[in-house]
Amino acid sequence: MRALRQAGGQEKMSVEIEISSIFARYAENQTNFKVEGKTIGDCLRSLAKRYPELGKMVLEKNGELSPSFDIFLNGASAYPGTMARPVRSGDKINIVLIVHGG
Repeated sequence: MRALRQAGGQEKMSVEIEISSIFARYAENQTNFKVEGKTIGDCLRSLAKRYPELGKMVLEKNGELSPSFDIFLNGASAYPGTMARPVRSGDKINIVLIVHGG
């Protein structure tokens, strides 16, 4: 993976996002994506911009993570501070649906 230099010298990181196959229909039947960003939030918003229907499910209207989902970064929960958590090139983000009920 590589970091991409943007104006002002800051780097955006190339990160992989994986979603469950049940959501693939909202993303052209794909489950793995390459995105760029400096934080988990940047990466999720980038994915949502590319696939708006998926974005409507995963993100609230204010751009925050929907309470129905949890995020894992390199296999570990990214909670708390999920959206602001920095990412590095080569990191992997998993979007996981939280099962509610009793």
